[in-house]
Amino acid sequence: MPRYRVMYAKEGPARYLSHLDLIRTFDRAARRAGLPVAFSQGFNPHPKLFFAAPLAVGTIGDAEFADMELTGDVPAGIVAKALSDAMPEGLRLIEIRLVPDNLPALMAVVDRAAYSARAVLDDSLERETLEKAAADFLAMPEILVERRSKTGEKRMFDIKPGIFAMSAWINNDIIVLLAELKTGSSGNIRFEELIAAFMKCSGLRVRGNFEMRRKALYPNGKKDQEMLW
Repeated sequence: MPRYRVMYAKEGPARYLSHLDLIRTFDRAARRAGLPVAFSQGFNPHPKLFFAAPLAVGTIGDAEFADMELTGDVPAGIVAKALSDAMPEGLRLIEIRLVPDNLPALMAVVDRAAYSARAVLDDSLERETLEKAAADFLAMPEILVERRSKTGEKRMFDIKPGIFAMSAWINNDIIVLLAELKTGSSGNIRFEELIAAFMKCSGLRVRGNFEMRRKALYPNGKKDQEMLW
């Protein structure tokens, strides 16, 4: 069955959709668009929609990826127009391509993500002070965060091995954090965990919450999104 790879943005009100809600939204949009979406076999068939990596609720996604299988060949341009017209506010299609059958699944190749976050600082801060705080944070032998297991048990987890890069800068009273983190089914690092750990370590405070954004997804350690096609 033909497989279409979709690049889309998740922004505005859509950024508050959970991953499960996102799957349902894509399914409903494809049905409204009249696309012949393929379904799995078995007792509980589900649409063949496969997403690269779940995005935390509230986080903006600038260039997210999903695969969609159809039961028949439809020109990619027609799929893009029909699906785009059926999408709700905040889900914006960027590009759709028909991809080869032997192209690896998204979840099998995506292993790195680039993020940014911004917020208003409570107090004024010198650039050098912020840079030192970031350097001291990354120099820690471990960066431990609390996670819950599937059984609800609390345990500490070291996220440092999954931090490939991190920097911080300031513009007037706006603090901006940039990071490249491990993502995928193994060793996944949540950006919100990194932010919380850094803010706790540095003692900095912000007004309200950070606006978080996933800027890009990369395959197999390569900083080139074009390789996902």
